[in-house]
Amino acid sequence: MTIDDSTIDIHLSKLVDWLVDRRHCPKDWNERSIAIRSKIQQAILDMPEHDEIKRLLGSSYLDYFCSLKIVEILKETEKESKNMFGMYSSKRMKDWRTIVSNYEKNSVYLVECAQILQRNVAFEIPALKKNIGKCQQIREECNTRHTELEKNIHEIEKQYAQLCMDMSIKGDNVQRELIQRIEYLPNICTELASGDQTSIPLLKPAMEFYIEFMKHFHPSSKCDNEEFLPIIKYLIENGNTTVYQWRTGGHLPISIERPPLNYKFAETTEVNEEEQPNIILGLDDDLTTTTEGIEVKQTADQSDVIDVDTEAEIDWSAIDTVPELLDPALSSNGTHPNSIADALREAALNGSNHTNDDGVARGNDALTLLENRSTYTLFIYELYRLQSFLKQRLNEYHVNETILMTFIMQNAPVSIQKINENDLKSFLKNVDSIFTSIANRQLDRLFSMRDSYKFVDRLINCFQQKKIAIERNRLQQKELEEKASNSLKEEQQLKEKLNLLISYTKQLKEQVAKEISVKKCQNRRINIMGEINTL
Repeated sequence: MTIDDSTIDIHLSKLVDWLVDRRHCPKDWNERSIAIRSKIQQAILDMPEHDEIKRLLGSSYLDYFCSLKIVEILKETEKESKNMFGMYSSKRMKDWRTIVSNYEKNSVYLVECAQILQRNVAFEIPALKKNIGKCQQIREECNTRHTELEKNIHEIEKQYAQLCMDMSIKGDNVQRELIQRIEYLPNICTELASGDQTSIPLLKPAMEFYIEFMKHFHPSSKCDNEEFLPIIKYLIENGNTTVYQWRTGGHLPISIERPPLNYKFAETTEVNEEEQPNIILGLDDDLTTTTEGIEVKQTADQSDVIDVDTEAEIDWSAIDTVPELLDPALSSNGTHPNSIADALREAALNGSNHTNDDGVARGNDALTLLENRSTYTLFIYELYRLQSFLKQRLNEYHVNETILMTFIMQNAPVSIQKINENDLKSFLKNVDSIFTSIANRQLDRLFSMRDSYKFVDRLINCFQQKKIAIERNRLQQKELEEKASNSLKEEQQLKEKLNLLISYTKQLKEQVAKEISVKKCQNRRINIMGEINTL
């Protein structure tokens, strides 16, 4: 192989230095290149309408080889300005021929193209790849976050559905459905007192056993006069009647005037508590405060003086007597209830007592026994009492059944002795079913909703927070989807730009290698090495 057939290997990073060191290009090539670039900027301001010229002008960089193509195109578009000597009088042709001539002088175009290759390989192409990687990373992060938000939405929707299930509503219009639940409270109480499988009449055998047991094993004079489980007994015998009928010993009211249910929520206008106090249905408050006999005067120095009329009489009947019921030491006559249940019972009776009884059930008297909070509390207390009694009797069956129980029960009536363990379990099962039915019907929560609009406000706010959280997550999902879509579009544009730049760089490499081979190295093969070959 002769020297003419050998290959010249030039690393891309050393290509500019190689051209300058071997004096193929001048050392001041950069200044000359800048001057040529300024002429190109002026020349592109006046260009003919041509598709290929538009494509060339839209490319990333106008180099020497692009200028040659523009000159060839101008030969067609400016052929009318060609004179008889074959010269063009068009200013466009003169400008671009001058640009090509300046490029070819001292081979400035070679070193400029070499610098373009170095910049593309070292900076432009890696920057585009890095931006593409960022777009892909953004899209992956958006997809990951979108999945997390979807899980959050699913979890919140489950919580919302559980809340709706707990409140026995659909959740379409929470406020209206909660009001409907409150308005359905009388029907729920009626169902609890009716004759279905989990109703109060099923407690009759257990109640009779309890009463007989208590009367036999507690034969005191007080117990003879005491009425055991009065609320349960009344509900079994008479059903869920009004408090008025229970209070008056079974007299039916002429008419019933139920207390209005005034629902006030956070969305409505706030009501001044001084003008309209928070009234709890089912609990009477007979304590009335008046300012009769007390006069507030204002002196000249704007100080308030309270003038108490000593002639005005104090109405001591307005003072609540419930503390006497709860504390025996406060009673002056020595007679007091022996339990909190008795105190509540007497408080309910006193609270419902009206001096002018015209036969009309008004206010809390118009409520049924299970609707009225006081009588409902008595019912629950008696139910717990009956449950504890049955559990104790069951435990006694497992302690020395043959000796101890025989000794205890030998003088008991036959109606007590015939109750066996299975009967007690059946009684206890009926009591537990009542508690389960109360829990399933959520009576305590419905009472709180009916008696306190603030409680309903908190419930509605809880539902609203769940909905707001779902909407917020969906909005974030929408933003992430939009961000991922924009990132995908940007990535596609960057990939197109990258492909064009790689194609242009490879083509420019071949052109530079050919020009160096033909014009500088006597047609010897030029091999430009480096990262450019890995594109």
